Amino acid sequence: MTLRAGLLLMFAVVTGSVFAMPDPGKTCIPIRVGYVDQHRPPYWLGEGDKVPDPPGAAVDLIRDAVLGAGFGCTPIWVRLPAARLRVALAAGDIDLAPMGELSFYPAEIALPRDKAGNIDLKRALHNQVLVLVRSSDRLPANTNPMQYFKGKTLGIPMGNSYTPRLREAGLTLDDGARDLERNIEKLRLGRVDGVVVAAVAPAHLQQTLARYKGSIEQLPQPLLNVRLWLAFNDSFYHAHPRQAEALWTWLDTNRGRLGYVMQRYTKN
Repeated sequence: MTLRAGLLLMFAVVTGSVFAMPDPGKTCIPIRVGYVDQHRPPYWLGEGDKVPDPPGAAVDLIRDAVLGAGFGCTPIWVRLPAARLRVALAAGDIDLAPMGELSFYPAEIALPRDKAGNIDLKRALHNQVLVLVRSSDRLPANTNPMQYFKGKTLGIPMGNSYTPRLREAGLTLDDGARDLERNIEKLRLGRVDGVVVAAVAPAHLQQTLARYKGSIEQLPQPLLNVRLWLAFNDSFYHAHPRQAEALWTWLDTNRGRLGYVMQRYTKN
C-alpha cells in the first residue's frame, strides 16, 4: 500500500468513526423507576407488576420529569411492594423511586442537596395529609386531628411513607387496607374513627367524597404537612449527575404539573 493510500484509509476510518458517533442530544440513558404495586387511584393504577394504560397521574408526572431532565428515553417501570422500594433503591435494583421523609436515609440513596450539603427542602414535592370522618359524628370544623385522634384509630393505606411519623406522634393506625376506598368502607362500618388521605389534588378528593352523598366529609385542618422526593440510587446519580440534578430542578419548576396530568383521570 502506498503512503498516500494509507493516509487516505486512515482518514476514512477516523472520519467514519466521527460521523458514526451517536448524537448526544438523542442519547438514551435507561432508567429503572420503582413505584408501588398497589391500586391507589388516581396516582398509581392497577395491581401487581403490570403497568396499565393509563398508569396513573404520579406515573405520568415521573415520566414527564425523566424526559424533561434529558434522559432521552421513557422509564423502565418496576412495580414493587411498598416495603421493598427503599431496599431495592439502595441495592441498585432500581435507579429512581419516590421517597418520603425518613429519620435516616441510607448512604446508597441520593437526594437533592442545597449549597450547605443539607437535603434541599425546596426541591421536594409538598403535600398535606387530611382526615376523613363520618358526617354523623358532627365533629366541629376547628377540630385539631392530631389531638382528637390520640386514643382512637385511623385507617391508612398500607405502605405509606408517613406512617412511621404518625405512629411516632402517638397515633394508632390501622394500615391493613390497600387503598382509600377500602379504608372508607372501614370508616362507614365503624371499624376505624377516621381515614388518612393525601390532598395532592383537592378537586379529585371532593369528587371521591361526592360518591358517598354527604355521609363522609373532610376535616378542614390538616393532620400533617409532608414532603416527597424522587430519590436516585447513589451510584446511578454519580454516573449521571447532570440529568439527575436536572430532574430535581424540573420538578421544582413544574411543581403544579401533577394537578395538570390528573385531569386525565377525572372520569376514572
